[in-house]
Amino acid sequence: MHMPGLIPLLIVLGLAFLLFSRPGRISSLMEDLGKGVSGFRKGLAEGDKPASPPEQPPAQVSDQSNQDRAQ
Repeated sequence: MHMPGLIPLLIVLGLAFLLFSRPGRISSLMEDLGKGVSGFRKGLAEGDKPASPPEQPPAQVSDQSNQDRAQ
């Protein structure tokens, strides 16, 4: 069976030390991950809502300056 080299073992041990060195570190990482997932789902749900109908443009008013000249 093939044994892993020294460098990969050191990397794995270093990552394990970083994760388990401080109490509560993993729980805070999971909390942040949960917030990210819930924010992502909220963003997807907002994209599914139908857009509100556009407001009607203002009514066109005829140019009254031409009517004054004609009279």
